[in-house]
Amino acid sequence: MQEDAIQEYLNTRDYVRLRELVRELSSGDLLELFLSLGKPDFLLVFRLLDREKALDFFEGLDPDQQARIVAMTGDPEALALISSLDPDDRARLFPELPAGITNRLIRALNPEERNLLNLLLGYPEDSSGRIMSPLYLSVREEELAGEVLSRLHATALRPDQMEMIYVRTPGRIYRGSVRLGSLIKSLPQTTMGALAEEPDLFVYTSDPREKAAELIMERDIPAIPVLDSEQRLVGSITFDDVMDVVEEEATEDFHKMATIRELKTNIREAGVSLLYKKRIPWLLTLVFVNIFTGAGLAFYESTMTAAITLVFFLPLLIDSGGNTGSQSATLVIRSLAVGDVRMKDWLSLLGKEVIVALAMGITMGLAVAALGLYRGGPEIAIIVALSMVSIVIMGALIGLSLPFLLTRLKLDPATASGPLITSMADIMGVLIYFSIAALLLGS
Repeated sequence: MQEDAIQEYLNTRDYVRLRELVRELSSGDLLELFLSLGKPDFLLVFRLLDREKALDFFEGLDPDQQARIVAMTGDPEALALISSLDPDDRARLFPELPAGITNRLIRALNPEERNLLNLLLGYPEDSSGRIMSPLYLSVREEELAGEVLSRLHATALRPDQMEMIYVRTPGRIYRGSVRLGSLIKSLPQTTMGALAEEPDLFVYTSDPREKAAELIMERDIPAIPVLDSEQRLVGSITFDDVMDVVEEEATEDFHKMATIRELKTNIREAGVSLLYKKRIPWLLTLVFVNIFTGAGLAFYESTMTAAITLVFFLPLLIDSGGNTGSQSATLVIRSLAVGDVRMKDWLSLLGKEVIVALAMGITMGLAVAALGLYRGGPEIAIIVALSMVSIVIMGALIGLSLPFLLTRLKLDPATASGPLITSMADIMGVLIYFSIAALLLGS
């Protein structure tokens, strides 16, 4: 209803009422307008917002969405938006901007902001250094708790940037961290060095950002320090920062599991051409992979002609192999991602998976045997039952082993899921099914 009223005010150029209405909108309502209105209309709505509300909305957007708004505005307006961001958020935004806009805005930043931005952009894209913030609270180890606590109110840092206080030497060598709660409850004359805990809990600037996310979630801490190669404190990664990482990684894994190339925007904003380009390469690849399924069917054409009832069970059997493989792959990919299993666990998991797959295959084989008995008699029942057991075991082994193989080859195991495993299971399922049929029917 609000969207209709806003569109009406835009069409009639009733900017007084439009201003009153947009200032009552929530961030969620503004996001809906951002996704639905054309560029000129949304830019007008955005400019009618109070400055504070506009900045809050801008800061809550994804980097690609922020880039779209920056590209809509002129340089002075864009600079005001960018200046409201933390340095690490700025570093995530700039790679999404067109090169011309990026160069102009970097030149317009003050020297300190420009140096911080260049520092963060100098680290590899998926490293901890790239997502760290240079805004954090650090104190020398000889300082007293009472002194540190008395000057906290004067710092320009936000409360969420002070939950962890990092302790260092005068040369910035990291000595550990102190939680704000521990500082508040400590005796005023206690040195910060005496309060410091977990000096070995940190990440290096060169470490993968996933390591920082894993440590923060595993140890349930609000932030983790980032050190350079000489053990000097250079930054901090907060819980909010790693939540962005987790969301990006989860989205990327879902895309890979569906054999979709990396999509940096959401499906609602993506155009037809972009979606086509991201999805067609793997689909074309799988078309040619599935030629082998057709070749298998052609090879056993005489077997199918001799017992046409076999064709009735073909989709059922090969789908069972694909479904089993996808289940196994999902369990393994998740376990590899969170560190529950390592490469050395493959053999023990393989033995366990064979037992589980055998039990599932026998259960499913008995179910399909009853259908085979009804459709084609005892001979067909035996063929489909044996095929079901074999295909389920085969699918489970492919689903279990392929993620380990890709990990060994330094490839993302998330690729080994969905359509890829299904296609492989289809090929193997056809060969297994008709090999058993040819053997038992003597054709």
